[in-house]
Amino acid sequence: MRKYAFRKMTRDDFNTRVKRLDPQYFQHGDTKPVATCRATAHPYLCLLLGFGWAYLIFAIAGKRSLIETSLMRGSIPVQYHDYIFYALAALLAVSAVMLAIHVLRYVCLRRGRPGRSNSGGLLVGAAAAAALAYMPSSVLEAGFGLLDDNSKTFIMATSQGVREAMPAELTSVAFIVTD
Repeated sequence: MRKYAFRKMTRDDFNTRVKRLDPQYFQHGDTKPVATCRATAHPYLCLLLGFGWAYLIFAIAGKRSLIETSLMRGSIPVQYHDYIFYALAALLAVSAVMLAIHVLRYVCLRRGRPGRSNSGGLLVGAAAAAALAYMPSSVLEAGFGLLDDNSKTFIMATSQGVREAMPAELTSVAFIVTD
């Protein structure tokens, strides 16, 4: 039987072995991995998304009678109208909860985090939609009156181009079911 020379392992031997087996541990010790946030900030995209989402919600909330008339003119049976209104009410409730969640995210997260800037953009878009949806028409007319002739001509030409490109009248849209 072969004899081996045993010697007591010193601290230097231990450190050399650890350095060979796990260099990361040898350099940094027993550190927990830092949780990195992989989300990216898109505040301008969230601003547009928040504006569209909130404007849709304000339009649904403020035009119940228009929706009801549209349902009556459409071909959806009357017994399903309640379900449609229940779904719209659920949409409004979920939107209110999501808005509250984004307010909390904006208030509670540290500055510079992507979640905070995304929620901030969404909240700014929602605030702009609320301002536009509930602004009196006299204020819009007064603002339009402040524009110069070139700007008025540009806006009128653009709106006429949109009407020609999309000939549908959006106020006459009805819910129709085809079998």
